[in-house]
Amino acid sequence: MSKRSVLLDAVCAQRRQMRLLLALLITMGLFTALAALFVRPGDRSFPILVIDAVLVVGGIVFFGVTHWYCTKRAMSE
Repeated sequence: MSKRSVLLDAVCAQRRQMRLLLALLITMGLFTALAALFVRPGDRSFPILVIDAVLVVGGIVFFGVTHWYCTKRAMSE
């Protein structure tokens, strides 16, 4: 087996935990959106809000695509 196949098997074995992580990231996204209502671009906490939003959206995209791929891979096997 190739290293890529072993890595994908290890990642896809954690598919159940990805659902929990996605739920947590979505909740964090909702809290970030709530904070965005009160923070303006001139505030000192605005850079933290931007970094948080980038991390949350990036995490949702990464784990969403990974979960989709692992589900598709499990259905084809």
